[in-house]
Amino acid sequence: MIGGLFLVYLGIKTVLTSPAGQAARGEANNIFGAYASTLLLTLTNPQTILSFAAIYAGIGVGGVHSSYLSAMLVVLGVFFGSAIWWCLLTGGVNLLRARFTPLWLLWINRVSGCIVALFGVLALLSLKL
Repeated sequence: MIGGLFLVYLGIKTVLTSPAGQAARGEANNIFGAYASTLLLTLTNPQTILSFAAIYAGIGVGGVHSSYLSAMLVVLGVFFGSAIWWCLLTGGVNLLRARFTPLWLLWINRVSGCIVALFGVLALLSLKL
């Protein structure tokens, strides 16, 4: 119930928020510092840790017939898949940056806020009281 209410709150807040006038500036001195801080943040995320634990348990790492090659391939696959995804995403946003006017950003806020609030309402409606 708390999660559904929080989603409704976030959705309403997003709908009512006007977009920023200019992009936020990062404080990393170089690309390696930004990469390292993001990597450490991701590695300490509990959801990431639990997801990898579940994947490794599913492929049998740590068992009697464990395959370290499978574990290494999973890690490399996730790493390269994530790197490709983020490069495509940031490259695409960079190419389209000039087309995002404040009016477009306002409507993106409104539509995404409504979607988040709708998910919150659906979560509340799915409660079995």
